[in-house]
Amino acid sequence: MTAKPLHIEPRERTEVCLDGPALRIERPRQAPVWVPLRRISRITLSVRVNISLEAILACSERGIVILLHDDREAPAARIVGRAGRLTQLRQRLLDLTEEPDWKKSYGDWRYAMNRRIAATLGRRLQAPLTLHNHPRNMARWVREQIGQVVGEETERMTRILFRQQALAWMQQRLLQLGLGAENELWLAGPPDLAQDLANLLAFRLETIRFGWLRGGRLSARRQIAKPVSVTRRAVVAKTQQIQPRMERLGQDIVNRLHRWLVERV
Repeated sequence: MTAKPLHIEPRERTEVCLDGPALRIERPRQAPVWVPLRRISRITLSVRVNISLEAILACSERGIVILLHDDREAPAARIVGRAGRLTQLRQRLLDLTEEPDWKKSYGDWRYAMNRRIAATLGRRLQAPLTLHNHPRNMARWVREQIGQVVGEETERMTRILFRQQALAWMQQRLLQLGLGAENELWLAGPPDLAQDLANLLAFRLETIRFGWLRGGRLSARRQIAKPVSVTRRAVVAKTQQIQPRMERLGQDIVNRLHRWLVERV
């Protein structure tokens, strides 16, 4: 059975502990729920969840990323677990840091990727041509277009949740590539590789968020008269639904980083 993300984000205090090869989730006035560790790819928790040290260590042993966020949906902490084996990508990243101007080179690559993604968004969302080469302006335009439909608060909430899922996916992928707790330089920065690549992935996912929140209308020129109401549960369900596409887009970004590292030698 394929492992899937586990979201534990209750409105009231919840206990999570290790029970053999599974996590036991206990909520007030509800029967306990058991989730086998082998069925979990990563975990997203709110601050209302009290997870035991034994459960954390068990997840760490299996390389399950744990992402904790506060009541305002902002990331509060993350546990990335043990690193996997050394890989070519990791070694090339280490070689990069030996160069005196590596920060500028890496920054130039990130900016070029942002411009590439901005151009893609511009074409697909029919944004003004003046935005296609300006990532920040493009991102602002997308936020404004979505905000006109669902309101600023819902726009912000959906953007944060999409970004959380992008970060969780990227942390898990880097862990599989040998960039884990033993290589914290590349996960906590500088640079924060997981965050940097997750930001690119979240930017690329804006076409999905845009089309979904605008009722399937990718063109911003088609106005929507009636505001759309979106719940937090609906956003979580949507991010789970698009996991296959997220994985394809995320892997493409990782591949482009690796290709850049190879070609610059």
